[in-house]
Amino acid sequence: MTLDVPTLIAATTLLLVLSSLALTAHWLANLGTMGLRGAAFGVIAATVGSYLLIPTADGPGMFAMLSGDLLILFSHMVVWLSIATFWGVGSRALSYLAFVLMAAAAVSLSTHVVGGYNGALRGALLSAFVAMFSFATVLTLVRALGGRRAFYRGIVKRTSVGAAIAAMLFLGHTLFHVYRSYEWRQLPVDVMHFDELNLAVWTQVESMIFVLMLALTVIIMTTERLQNELKIQAMMDPLTQALSRRAFITVIKTVVARSKRLSEPVSLIMIDIDRFKRINLRFGHLVGDTVLSHFGERVMEGRRAQDVFCRFGGEEFVLLLPGTDEEGAALVANRVRAAVCDVPFTVQEKEVSLTLSTGVMTARGDDLLSDGMLDAAYKAMKEAQKMGPGHIASAGSMPPVPPAD
Repeated sequence: MTLDVPTLIAATTLLLVLSSLALTAHWLANLGTMGLRGAAFGVIAATVGSYLLIPTADGPGMFAMLSGDLLILFSHMVVWLSIATFWGVGSRALSYLAFVLMAAAAVSLSTHVVGGYNGALRGALLSAFVAMFSFATVLTLVRALGGRRAFYRGIVKRTSVGAAIAAMLFLGHTLFHVYRSYEWRQLPVDVMHFDELNLAVWTQVESMIFVLMLALTVIIMTTERLQNELKIQAMMDPLTQALSRRAFITVIKTVVARSKRLSEPVSLIMIDIDRFKRINLRFGHLVGDTVLSHFGERVMEGRRAQDVFCRFGGEEFVLLLPGTDEEGAALVANRVRAAVCDVPFTVQEKEVSLTLSTGVMTARGDDLLSDGMLDAAYKAMKEAQKMGPGHIASAGSMPPVPPAD
């Protein structure tokens, strides 16, 4: 059975149509996810380009051939930029680079199609530019995941399977078109893209596989993104962006185990917002929620990268300070109190002032027990509350710290 290249091109176009519909439906179902619209639009552009390359009874038209080639290259550029947007690494400089590359492709192909047809060079240039866009997509994916090492760890830990499949897909696409570009240069000058049967057949087969895998990997990447967002939402308090209590219990156990191995101290600060219910009664829950949100922002701004902030209860919060001794914990507690209490919160043209009752404790060695640490910090916070609003009490030998005048 002899393979009919025009029929294969038509089959590729049909698969592009189906992939376009799938990606468009996927984008509409996930409108909040950046980059999906570009991926769908890119495949639509490739569909139109592939359709223009289907040979007719009168032979291929030069304008249709050039338009089809440029649309296929444009689709690769759009998919590249949409993947960069999806992973949050898109930039103006990247867009400029992509459009410069696209302009170079347009000028080069126009010269060798309209200005005197050179079929071999036209095919070689098309494949070369496809390879460039594809390899740029690979580099973008690796960069988005933090470099080669982070990319490898993501594959091993199965946290970036979709990105890994996409990178391998585009790398394979790159290598195929590098080879295809070389093969085209060996053909006669006046060859058409469907005249060389073996090369044309494998080109269409690779295109069909690539299109199907591209649609699949975009859906996998989106699914992974949504799953990760759900995990993060389950771990975070949506109002203050602090860790939830359940997630914090897991974190503190990990930190305690590590600190035991390294013989490091760990400090804990438990904070209660004094008389917060009065704010809700006076100004309303909407203002109260906004104040809590701003409170979380101020605490997060002053913490170190290794410090862990948790909403432990309604108005109770915890700061976990790995590798921090008594003096360091007292310094952090004072800094948090100053950041929150010295400047009133302005919400809906209302000024709301807060005071904090704070309990501080530090543990070492055999005292590094998560339940015992939380209990000691809680008792210290209760002692601070007995002293009056705005006090800091320590579970150790350090004297309590009264609020600033």
